Order: sequence, then C-alpha cells, then structure tokens
Amino acid sequence: MLWLVALSFVCFSWAAPFPANYKEAADKIIAASTSESYLTFDNYEYMCDTFGPRFVGSDNLENALSWVSDFLTSEGLKVTKEPVPNITHWVRGDESLDMISPRKAKMALLGLGTSVGGDVTAEVIVVSSFDDLHKNAEKAKGKIVVYNVPFVTYSETVQYRSSGAIEAAKVGAVASLVRSITPFSLYTPHTGIQHYKDGVAKIPAAAITVEDAEMMDRMYKRGQRIVLHLVMKAQSFPDTKSWNILAEIPGKVSPQEVVVMGGHSDSWDVGQGAIDDGGGFFSAVHAVLLINKLIKEGKLPQPRRTIRAVLWVDEEVNQRGAAAYLEAHQAELKDHIIAMESDIGNFDPTTLGFSGVPEALKIIQAIVTDLMGESGVNKIEEGKGADTDNGPLCLQGVPCGSLSGTGDTGPQ
Repeated sequence: MLWLVALSFVCFSWAAPFPANYKEAADKIIAASTSESYLTFDNYEYMCDTFGPRFVGSDNLENALSWVSDFLTSEGLKVTKEPVPNITHWVRGDESLDMISPRKAKMALLGLGTSVGGDVTAEVIVVSSFDDLHKNAEKAKGKIVVYNVPFVTYSETVQYRSSGAIEAAKVGAVASLVRSITPFSLYTPHTGIQHYKDGVAKIPAAAITVEDAEMMDRMYKRGQRIVLHLVMKAQSFPDTKSWNILAEIPGKVSPQEVVVMGGHSDSWDVGQGAIDDGGGFFSAVHAVLLINKLIKEGKLPQPRRTIRAVLWVDEEVNQRGAAAYLEAHQAELKDHIIAMESDIGNFDPTTLGFSGVPEALKIIQAIVTDLMGESGVNKIEEGKGADTDNGPLCLQGVPCGSLSGTGDTGPQ
C-alpha cells in the first residue's frame, strides 16, 4: 500500500504544507487501496502461475514481459518497451552433491548464477571467513572450500556468495560451496549471483543449506576427513537482449516532470519470483492502475506530473536494465522528481527510506505526517532510499525512496 500513498501524493504537488484537498485525495487513495473492490492479486497470481520463474535469457521472462505490456496497454496506460542489450544467458542444468566420506549421503545444493560447470570429487576444508581461508591457504589447495559463515546482515554476509569462488580459486581450491545467505533454513539452499575475476581460475560455485554447512563444520573440527562429489552442468550462452517496461499516466501541468516507482521484472530460475520481485513491481503497477481508475471515475484530478511505473529487467544478474534506463533518460534526470523502488518483499509497510537533499526530506516528512493516515508507515530512514535499480539515479542526484515492512529480516 505504500506505493498507493507516499508516491502518489508527490505526483500532485512538491510543496508543503499541503492544502486541504490534498488530504482529501490522500484519503481517497488509502480507502481505495484497502477496498476489496480495488485490491486484487488476480493479475499478480496469474503472472506467477502462468509464466513461472522469470530468469534473464529465458522464454518465461520474455513471455511474461509481453503479457505485462499487453495487459497495461489494455488498461489504458501509455506503455513503452525500451530495449536492454547484453543480457547474460546462463542455464544451470542438472546438479548434484554427494558426500562420499565419512558416510554416503545426498546433499541439497543450488548452483550460483554464472557459475561454470564441473565434475569434482575432492576433500573439504571448512572456513569461517576469508581471513580463515587465507591463513589456511596451503591446506585449501586441491580442496573444496566450504564457507560456514553465519548470517549477520545480508549486505555483510553476501560477500561470501559473491566473491567466495574468487578467493577460493586464488589459493588453489577446486570448488566453492557457501552456506546459504539466510537467517532461517528448512534445509533450503538459496541461490544468487556470484562473480569471477579476470586472471583468476573459474571454479564451480554453489550454495548449500545452513544445516549441511553446520554439520560439515562440526565434522571438520573433529578432524574427520570429508570427501564430496559435486556435479554441475551449468552452461553460458551468447548474450541476448530484453526490455524495460514503462507504464505512464501523463501529467497535466508539467508532463515533462516524472515520478518513478518500480521494481524488477526478472527473478531467479528456481522459484516463481512472487516476492522477489513480482510483489514489488506489481505494487508499482497497481499504484498506477489504481490512480488511473480513480481519475477515470472522477474521484481524482489528473496528476500535475507524469507518473511512471518502471519494470527494470536484469536486476538479479548484471543490472543491465538499470544501466539502460539511466542511459536512455540521462538528459531528463533534472525532471525526475523522485525514483522509488520496492525490492525487499511486500509485507505491512512501516518505514520509508529516503535519500535526497534536506529540503526534499522535509517534504517527505510532511507527506508521512500529514497525508499517509492509517497506512502504517510511521518512520523515515534518512539516507536509505537507494536500492539496486534506482541507485544509479540516486547517484545522479535524483531523490530516491525505498520501502520496508514487518517482514524485512533478510532475503526471502
């Protein structure tokens, strides 16, 4: 609901204090956004059920984008498909992990994005940090490195997933297995992007469950010899292309000025992408659809500025969509009033992160205090408005916002 409140009001004015009719408009949006006649998950569910995972390079993603574009056009929005080149095309293929010693057991794993394939049987070394790995560099040669690093925060712990293969390869390891970057596990490995570095050998990289990482850590500390057989049939293909989708309600007074809200359209390949980030970009889409419906019903005036929902592509791998949007709209950034992104799950909203100049922060504070009513948002985190896709805009001086809520304790 945060999109249907905070973002929408910026579209009607950029000055505080607000006239009484702004509060009236705010109340109408809040009432509509919580009404069963307006609040629907039908289209969101249809997309997730019909197209499944929306991984970059896949037909699923392209078919989903075509459907979203057609759907938004049929709803009367101005829709633009902007090309995004150089999209990575990686396919995980079959993969397995078996313990050979001290006992035989099948273990759950998920290859990390862009990992090379491989068929490796080797002894394990378990480490608790990069420092631990470097101190035991000689022991790691020819081994499979298992990073058993407990979750602290996502931003702090994710380095072991993104750079684990690089650091392991530097000391001569033959594969890298990282404890899934999550505070909670039901024997569920979590995938995500990982990176290689020029001049450093590319070795297979995968995520294992918290439970198996802890078990191997105990075995290793007891001095037991652990041998694993890792098979990954991942393949990389030539780059392809995709699209960012823009859906707009044109502004009446200053149409060249734009309020951006959005999320990313792609997802990983092993789930439906319902939370990361179907819920985020559908929040933006339905905010625009709701406002457009209220305008058609005569309950809201045409917005002063253009309201633009952006569905950025390729957030999960290389952020080509964010880069392409920045390049395509560089000359217009002075007229971007704010850019908001939702990419941390959609739960009950509590906090609005904001990055911008002090004068803009005062306006956002007034919006939260005076206009957001019973929305549940009662806190602003200064300097926390940038996320992955709106971040490049923020670095160019565009005010940025990002929402968080009751369920935001880590990756979904």
